[in-house]
Amino acid sequence: MRSRRIKKNFWFNDEENNALQNLSEESGKTQTQVVRKLVTGAVIKEKPTEEFYKAMKELLELRKEIKNLRAEARHFRAYDTNKISRILNEIDKFRTLIIEKYLQ
Repeated sequence: MRSRRIKKNFWFNDEENNALQNLSEESGKTQTQVVRKLVTGAVIKEKPTEEFYKAMKELLELRKEIKNLRAEARHFRAYDTNKISRILNEIDKFRTLIIEKYLQ
């Protein structure tokens, strides 16, 4: 069952409509999502550039490589795997902070 069951219809003048369209385009969200965020008092953030997504992809690839190193170290008992786990946790925390700042 849908959690949103109350329908609202709005009338906008040209200026308000353009402002809503601009917010929607800049944030990469639908106009409905923008209105919901504004009603709850959330700040509408501009959609990050492709550079941002490229950097996030590189961060995830780095995390994957470190995770593979941890697996190898465990296999050969060659390194303190707890230290590697801590590094992975720090990467996860950093990624979460970035997502909260730029995407939510």
